[in-house]
Amino acid sequence: MSSPLTELQNLYERYVKWVSGNPSALGDVELTIKWLSYFVAGKINNSSAVSELVYSLSNLLVFFNDRIIEKAHKKLTDDTRSLDRRLKIFLTTLEYCEVFIELSAQKIWGARGRWFFIVVIQIVKCICRLILTLYCPSTKIVTNPPIPALNRKTVQEPNPHANASFHDNLGGESSGIVLKRSGRVMRKVNCSPSLMSRSWKLPSVEDRQTYGANQQVQYGGKLLKSAEVIYICKPLVHLACMKRFGTGSWTSYLVALALDSASLRTYYKNREVLSKDQRVELSRRCVAMLLYLLRSPFYDRYTREKIAALLNGIGNNVPLTGSISRLLLSYIPHWQETYFYMWST
Repeated sequence: MSSPLTELQNLYERYVKWVSGNPSALGDVELTIKWLSYFVAGKINNSSAVSELVYSLSNLLVFFNDRIIEKAHKKLTDDTRSLDRRLKIFLTTLEYCEVFIELSAQKIWGARGRWFFIVVIQIVKCICRLILTLYCPSTKIVTNPPIPALNRKTVQEPNPHANASFHDNLGGESSGIVLKRSGRVMRKVNCSPSLMSRSWKLPSVEDRQTYGANQQVQYGGKLLKSAEVIYICKPLVHLACMKRFGTGSWTSYLVALALDSASLRTYYKNREVLSKDQRVELSRRCVAMLLYLLRSPFYDRYTREKIAALLNGIGNNVPLTGSISRLLLSYIPHWQETYFYMWST
């Protein structure tokens, strides 16, 4: 008779086999679970914490399944057990759970417990991000989340014949280059293979990554590293200002805005030395600056009524948008009161 542990192991193996064989169909299940968190909100007692629990679990499920698919299709590199990889996994998991931890601490220990966990989480994130930036050469700009969701449309079984054909057509590694801005793989001018033996197919994702790894974009030295350190340390500086001047003070708000602006200005003055992925993360940070319109005290004094008037106007004049506008109006106070919704980095 098999033990419960053996049954669980067999069940896990069957799950891994199904996930690795159905990466596209899996997305429907994950999306359903994620949408469940929105329907739970407001339906039961303590709905905020329960909704965030479901949402966090859905993100963790996607993250876990991505790692299974990566392993099954051999998308992982040799540094899977390196320090930077482990730190990124830990940071990604923490960022998926931080809102739930904040709401749970508020329910159990009150305001003091909430702020205690907020400070602890931000200190841990700051230390991990500083280690990644200062001591891990493969990481210069820490993305949010550190390990992004896997593009499952590009996941396929490796085709050694296709890769060999591509390498043969290039005539060796020295005949191909990667453009810094677009990331495209191009043939060098001095490469002249036979037109009859040349394949005109686009290189695969693996080929682009292989050639891109051989031609790393120079990061930019101490100036850009200081810009990243400013961005990483900003949450701790902001929390210290909130402790000193109050949670809704203009001083803490303006200090955080100044640090974010200084970091982004430094990056954009040296944008040409950044890689494509780094510029994408920089654009995300620029868009995230819009959150300052929703952060107190600016929101309380200037934008609350304007945003409410805008959403009400859209809901009253644009067909089929009334329920969405009302839902956003009901959610904004909840987002505004949750620290990690407004100030997470």
